[in-house]
Amino acid sequence: MKFKKFSKDQLPALIKLWNENATGENGIFKPWTEELFTNKFLKNPYFKDESLVLLYKDEELIGAGQANVTNQNPETPGFITFVVVKKEYQRQGYGTKILEKLEQYLKENGKKFVRCYFGNPINLEWYVPGYDKHNHPGAPAVEFNSAYYFLLLSYGYNTNGQLDAFHLELENYELPEYVVNKKKENEKDGYFIDFFDEEKDYGLKELFEDLNSPTWFEEIERQRKLGNLNRLLVVKKDNRALGFTGPIFTEPSGRGYLSGVGIHSSVRARGLGKTMFCELCLRSKQNGAKFMTLFTGSDNKARNIYLYAGMRIVKSFAIMRKDFK
Repeated sequence: MKFKKFSKDQLPALIKLWNENATGENGIFKPWTEELFTNKFLKNPYFKDESLVLLYKDEELIGAGQANVTNQNPETPGFITFVVVKKEYQRQGYGTKILEKLEQYLKENGKKFVRCYFGNPINLEWYVPGYDKHNHPGAPAVEFNSAYYFLLLSYGYNTNGQLDAFHLELENYELPEYVVNKKKENEKDGYFIDFFDEEKDYGLKELFEDLNSPTWFEEIERQRKLGNLNRLLVVKKDNRALGFTGPIFTEPSGRGYLSGVGIHSSVRARGLGKTMFCELCLRSKQNGAKFMTLFTGSDNKARNIYLYAGMRIVKSFAIMRKDFK
């Protein structure tokens, strides 16, 4: 058994290892191609050749793993993206050896702890089980009860949070009667759900200040520069934006896009967030989307919005952490 330094001529073997042991019947992840791997890993500014660990037995690649650091600050985490071991070599200590090597890389880059969650600059796309390539663009964390999960547990990692993945098939989606009635009730009081009109509507900056979400504001500013504000679904009263979701567009896989859902604190408890999200689902369907996926914390109240719209929890993921001694 020996580790080898990564070089591009090893890509076919690495991709074969991943596709045969982490996808389909053996995992939830999307299969790799050389193009996908190149775009996802090699072109990522945080990827380093030495961050990719390749484990060989004689001349056979039997395992691999990858880790990332985004800076040299010891108070911020290092990240482990994946560990994969060929099926016939699992439960023989090889996964642990790969983890040791990845942790050594993180320590050499000044890290005092590691976290496995969506903050990693390299996120791996996965498929919702039971559906034909209904994807989510990045795994929120570590899939509960997977081989990778138990490997991390056995090597001193702790679970310090849960993220739930939601899914909704849109083919037959219609607004439930109770949603239609709630919309009508709010419209009587002057609250309407429609696309943002840059010429008439205002209040987005104030909305995001109230929501205290710089990340959402940055995303909407990005969409503004792309000319997509007219795809942003908002709750408005007298042309003032008091809630947002979207913007509405359909990804190549058929997934309806979602950047977030937020309602101004002054108009909460009216069901506006729930009805707005249901409207997003309907309009995404009308825009050609086949399904929607998203994730949120298991204790996040936004889950009530998603369940109200008919979404189901299809996977739960563990945020995992280990502090180095």
